[in-house]
Parts: sequence; structure tokens; C-alpha cells
Amino acid sequence: MKNIRFDFTCSRQVPLYAHLCNQYLNYDELNISIGCDGQHSSGQYSGQHDFGPQSYFIEAQGEQNQLEQLADAIAADFLISAWLIDSSIKVIDEPQGSKTLLPFPQSGSSPAIVPFCQHCYPLIGDNQSAKFGTLDLICPCCKGETQLTSAQKALTLSDIKAMAQGLLTQGPLTLAAADNLQISLTPFEQPLSERPQLLICNPNTLNAHFCLNDAQVLALSSIEKPLICARPTQEHDKLSAPLYDICFAYSRVILVLGEVLRQKGVDWVYIKGPHNRPKLAWVDGAWAQIASHDLSSTQVQTKHFIAPEPLREKVSFHGYQAQWQAAKRSRSHQGELSVAVLTQVASSEDSDIHYTSMLSDNNQNTVNTENHTLADAALFSALLNGKFTSHKQAKNAAVIYLSHTHASQIVTCNNKGDTELFFALPELPDNGYEIFHQLDSSPQKAVAQKFKSLFPEDYLKLLSLKLHGRRDNLQSLWAIAAILIGLNTQEETQSQARLSDALMAAAMRYHGANAPRIDYPLTKGEAHRSLNWCKTLGTVLSFRIAGNDDPSQLAFAMQDSLADYLSNWIEHIDLNIGVHNIALAGNELINETLCKRISLRLGKNFPLVINRSLDLDGDNLAVGALYVKQRQLNAHD
Repeated sequence: MKNIRFDFTCSRQVPLYAHLCNQYLNYDELNISIGCDGQHSSGQYSGQHDFGPQSYFIEAQGEQNQLEQLADAIAADFLISAWLIDSSIKVIDEPQGSKTLLPFPQSGSSPAIVPFCQHCYPLIGDNQSAKFGTLDLICPCCKGETQLTSAQKALTLSDIKAMAQGLLTQGPLTLAAADNLQISLTPFEQPLSERPQLLICNPNTLNAHFCLNDAQVLALSSIEKPLICARPTQEHDKLSAPLYDICFAYSRVILVLGEVLRQKGVDWVYIKGPHNRPKLAWVDGAWAQIASHDLSSTQVQTKHFIAPEPLREKVSFHGYQAQWQAAKRSRSHQGELSVAVLTQVASSEDSDIHYTSMLSDNNQNTVNTENHTLADAALFSALLNGKFTSHKQAKNAAVIYLSHTHASQIVTCNNKGDTELFFALPELPDNGYEIFHQLDSSPQKAVAQKFKSLFPEDYLKLLSLKLHGRRDNLQSLWAIAAILIGLNTQEETQSQARLSDALMAAAMRYHGANAPRIDYPLTKGEAHRSLNWCKTLGTVLSFRIAGNDDPSQLAFAMQDSLADYLSNWIEHIDLNIGVHNIALAGNELINETLCKRISLRLGKNFPLVINRSLDLDGDNLAVGALYVKQRQLNAHD
């Protein structure tokens, strides 16, 4: 007889894994115990989770052949989660688990956790199955049928085939039975800031259309069915955008419709609307979610954690509400912290701090550049990624917060827990004329004039560039650089989001061993440092003028050099205050190449901290705001 343990370690809670562990308590052939490391199993915090990894486990005692059968069953049942970071089987001396059911969050009133699973997927979604298209098929495992609306339950296979035919013959389709999702064979008119989104109908042809690594393919197939940023194969005849957000079928209706379209030779379709797919980014070797606000009200989940006592008990901040409640009869200064998307604007009476930015993009000249509340919040929430007994342990750290929706900054935290703004990206001019004028009026004048004479078409495209919204971010810098290195191949100047994507896609294409060094010199203001962007762009121009005609190498060089400069700046900070942890946050971390280079350059010298239980640029800010020291959170961002 052996005791063995199956471990599934995840970067955040995975409700399906808790549900499956509970189901294995009914496995009659063996004596089973279950548990979750990272979840309190007894006492006043029973059932509550810490921030950080959660390790779901199943323990069993039995003979070799019995355990082998159990292993096969578990391997089939535990579908891949995007949050799974490790799995293992090991022999143990004594079981640590129990017969107690693991609690897990559920969305809405449905008992289902996922719309389909390994048991019902082949029946509903395979056109060779006799049950193909039976949307209301009862599944005893996932109970996915309980997620269906009455309108969805009424749909037949013939109805779905008619939808597919309508798409092929009449054009774009709006699925009233699927949250009014719009589907099209051709691109939608997208808002300037949005990347085109595709639903993959034929996963077998995925690699013919996109350049993907194993982690991306596994994530697409995972139970979360997220949106992954992907680069199309070079010179693709239909996919002309530099990057796409792509996903696999995520509901029973979409699953069957996708299979019908696949039969008709459709590999992918454009989608638009409330599909509620989480957007993920690969940061330092694992996935993290960008933000939670994409989810619909029916999917709003409140996250619950055990956390140290904050400086304020409730805050509504940038569309999220976080609150902390002390545990009764506790002397540990620990309590329950909860955070959720605000479904409606809370009144100021409901909250110690209710924050709504009154600033519009047109009013950004009033932004207080010294304010670093958001970066502070990102830092404190990242440092909760562990079992701190008190938030006072948030010290000797720094955060690199890179965002295109808020100010991109580096903030330090000394040994007393006091924060200071070290660096902020500058606000760039909003038009190409002014950008070139500033280059031409700087020490970069010579290279600017040579660029104008050698590349007149790109010069004219620069002049017609208009930057909208926030401009103190990498997205704006990448957009300008994309034109300077010749990535705006179309006649008209593209939007800044598309130009930025073009630069990121070009960097992803580069697989060389060496790249030029691009300068990112600091400028010292009255209080904090910023970037001499003219010098940065001047360096880029000098390489192009000198004959470097490989835009992918220059695009990669910009990412690699920035990561190197970030590393140098952090080493400088380390000499002054001592840095034990570097927190990473912000939605610009969708940039795959930059993240890889930061891991390589910075990660070898400093521990990188990402709180994957929270968003990179969403609910993490509300959680961190509970711990920010300012008496009043500033109304600037």
C-alpha cells in the first residue's frame, strides 16, 4: 500500500479544480482526502485564501494498479487552466488533507463553473457525435447546461446552421442568444485604441495563421478560454493587422457555431461585443490578467483573501471596490479583504474614499506630474503576494508601473515604507509636426534633417501623425518610432495603437543574437527623473540613417535597451535604499518582448513580484489603494 499525492499548483484560485477535488471524495475504490495549500482549512479564516499560489491536492492510499487507474482518471478530468504553474505526483508518508469540501466562488445563480468540460465537449461540439448541437445536454460533471438562458436552450442545430449560412451569404451576424456578440468574416470598424479580435473556429490550422509558442496554445485551450495577443504569420494574405487578440470557443452556442463554420472551411471570424474573455499577458514565466472590467455583470465575481490590516477599510477606485473587515476576536491584525468590479457608481457615503477622475484627455495639462498614487497602489498590492503579517513589511522595494491608461512611473519604497517617485515617462507632443520640430530644435537636428531628406515618405507620415488620449506612455513612444523605422507601410498614417502594435510585432519577429543599443537618457526635473525622448528617437534615427534597414532589429533593440536601462536604474536605486523586491504592473506588460527582456535583464539580480491573484492594471489598484499612505487619494491619475 502506498500513499500518493497529486498536486496542482496555480497562480490564483481555480474554481473548477476545487470542484473536481470535491468530486473525488466520491471515488469509492480508494480512501481519498483533499485540500488546498493557500486556503485556510480551520479556525476563523476557514475556507479563505491567502494571496499567492494555491496548490489543490488529492491524496489516496492503495495498491499500484488502483493508483494507476486513479492517476489516469485525474489526468483526464483536470483540464489545463491558464493559472496552472506546476503539477506533480509524489509518494507521501501521511495524508495532510481531509474529507471537507473545498469552497469556491461561483458566478451568478448557476451552479456551473465552466460551460462545457471533457465529458460533454465531444458530445456537443463534435459534428460526428449523435448529440452534436444539443446545447441543453445535461452534464453531471460541469453542469454547464445551467448557464444557458431560455433563448439559448431553445436553439436547435438547424438554427445554428442557419446562422452560419447567414454569415456566409449575407454578412455580419449579431447573436441575440449570445449577449449580442457580433461576428463577421471581414474586419469591423474598430475604435482607434482596440486591437482586432478573432474567434478561432479551426484550431488545427492555428499555426498556419499565427506564430504561437506552446504556452500560448495551452492558454487558448485552457478552461478560462482567454484572449491572447498573437502575431500573424509574415505576409499573411488576409490578416493585415500587426497583432490580434484571439480566443477559442468559450460557450456552448459559440462552440457549435464555430464547428459548423469549420465544416464550411472557415478558420476564424472577427468578433466584437460583450464576450467577456479575460485578456492575459505572459509576464516573467506565467500568465497574468490585464483587467477584470471586461466581464459582464452576470460574471462579476468578488475575490476574497486574508490580508493584513490596511490604512482604510473601504475604497472605490477606478471602477473597482475593495474593502477589508477585521476578523472577530483576532489579535493578528489580519482580516478578510474583498474586491470586485463596481457594477454601479457607489455614492460617496458608501465609501471612505470614492474616487472618480474628473480629468479628461483634453484636460491633461492640469495633471499633477508629482502624483504617484496609482503606482503606489500597484506596489502595495503586488507586495501582498505572500503571507505578510503586516503591510508595514512593504519596504525596500520598487515598482515599475507601465500603463497606457494611467501615468507610467517607477516608485521606490524605503526601509520605513515611505514611497517616492523616481521616474515618470514624459508627455509627448500630440502631433507629428511638433514632434519633428522638437527633434529639429534639439541636438538631434542633424539626424532629423538626414531622415527628412533620405526618407521623405516616412517624414510626411510623421507630420500627419495625431496622438490621442494619454501620451505619457510607451505606446505613444513606440508609435512615433514605428514611423521613424519605416513600419507605417500604408499610404495614410495609422492610429497610435496600431503603430505601437506594429513595433511590438516587429520586435517579436527578431531572433538575432545582437541588437544596437538605443539610448534612454534620464532628465532630472525638480523632483523626479524623466526621459529625454528626443535623444532616444535620435538614436533610432541614427541607426536607420547609417544603413540599418532591418526594422525588426531596431524594434527589438528598443525593447532590449529599455530593459537594460531599467535594470541600471534599479541598481542605482538599490545602492541608495536597498531593493529587495521589484513589483511589475500595468497594461503595457502585454508587450511580450519587453517582458521577456525585463525578466532577463532585471530578474537575474532582483526578485520580480507579480500578484497574479489580482489584475495587472485593474482591481490591483483598488486593493493597493487600501494601503496607500496619503490621507486623501489624489483625484489625478
